[in-house]
Amino acid sequence: MAWVVSGLVKLEMPAQSSFGFFVPLSVIVALACGWIILGRRADRGRLGFGGAIGVGLSAMAVAVFWVLFVIAAQESFAVAIQKTYHDPMKVIYGIYPIAGKYGATLLETTILVWLVFGGAISGILAHLAGQRWPGR
Repeated sequence: MAWVVSGLVKLEMPAQSSFGFFVPLSVIVALACGWIILGRRADRGRLGFGGAIGVGLSAMAVAVFWVLFVIAAQESFAVAIQKTYHDPMKVIYGIYPIAGKYGATLLETTILVWLVFGGAISGILAHLAGQRWPGR
């Protein structure tokens, strides 16, 4: 899902944008959030479908937050290297408007649908996997 959503984000951004490590970062962060958040809460299949959808959506939200934070921090530090900021705290404060600008891109309907349904489906799949392979 992270690979598809990052591809959709790339389509929404201006053509001259440089994405660098955006897609691999998105996939790695989503895998980590899925493993840590969904994996720990699969709870041997006792979540129920409503709880599983909620956990899937929260894992998706955490993944989106961390990807936005890392990308915005990287861009803020890149601006700081160009000596645009004269105060070290402005580098940190510069993260917020950059993250807001990129976060506004995520409000595109297609991207939101992929995020919401992908998070819900991943939660349900984690619930079903918890029932099938209880672990612990």
